[in-house]
Amino acid sequence: MSWHEQFYHSLKANGIRLVCYVPDSALAGLIDLMEKDDSFQVISVTREEEGVGILAGGYLGGVRGALLLQSSGLGNSINALTSLIIPQQIPFLMVISPRGEVGEFNPFQVPMGRILKPLLDLLLIGQVTLEREEQVQSLVERACRSAFRTNLPVAILLSRELAGGTTR
Repeated sequence: MSWHEQFYHSLKANGIRLVCYVPDSALAGLIDLMEKDDSFQVISVTREEEGVGILAGGYLGGVRGALLLQSSGLGNSINALTSLIIPQQIPFLMVISPRGEVGEFNPFQVPMGRILKPLLDLLLIGQVTLEREEQVQSLVERACRSAFRTNLPVAILLSRELAGGTTR
């Protein structure tokens, strides 16, 4: 079973039902699986903070959610995270595909790629890096448990190797 399939099953097993995403080739396989499953409400957003707002509303309505984004998109969501999600303690899972790491072809992606982990630390958002397919189930379960017990977002960072070497 591919990591996309394992991730899909793990999200479902952990009660994630609302998923917002900005289109991304590294996450396309996962998104496709969820879009084919009527138990998920999957919403393509134009900017990451739009997804943050939708997930906040979903959580207030009793629905667990996840935001799928590239590392470069975290910057777009900072105001929504710091002025809504963190103060109001609204949990959701963030699934972040890598951009801007060593080997990145696009110089505009590099600054956010370099500060992704320190920025998540500054925001007090827990994070774990998914490096191998055999880690999917346990990491998704741990991340969901942490997010929904602490009422704060938790980020799962995909390794570049797992995400398909997204240096394009």
